[in-house]
Amino acid sequence: MGLKTGDIILSSKGSIVVKFMRLFQKDPVVWGHVLIVKDENIAWEANYVLKETLLEEVFRKNRYYKIIRKVDITDDQRDIMRKTAPKLLGHPYGLGRIVLQFFDHVFHTNWFTKKADWKFLQVCSSYVAWIYWVSCRYKFNGVEWASCDPDDIEDEQLTHPEIWEVLEERRIK
Repeated sequence: MGLKTGDIILSSKGSIVVKFMRLFQKDPVVWGHVLIVKDENIAWEANYVLKETLLEEVFRKNRYYKIIRKVDITDDQRDIMRKTAPKLLGHPYGLGRIVLQFFDHVFHTNWFTKKADWKFLQVCSSYVAWIYWVSCRYKFNGVEWASCDPDDIEDEQLTHPEIWEVLEERRIK
């Protein structure tokens, strides 16, 4: 498949996160988890802890996924990603950020998560968005990295197909 640093994998197993997000959002929510590719074999993710995961394992566990690539990422930006992402590895998953995201969705704001911009308190989507912010100064769906959820990442890709290439997709029907 030829994955590169910075490629994004959106995945779902019909998770409780997706079901929860559907309660509070008007647009369709498909993906409940997101990872960012380190190299052809490994991705970074927030799952219990911020860690490296074998891509082979990701695709074995997830029947449904979507892989996207920002087409204008430079080699320098990829180098920054490879230097930045590992700085948070080993930190625990940011359960507190999930609570703040809940309040954001209930009150239709990003106020709660925006106030919690601690880089060590990460969930999967904020980790990906933080890496993109540090390396490219890029915001998904106009949202600060601290408030980003998987749906913001897909919304960005759908809104800007000239910037985002879909490499592969296996979607729930």
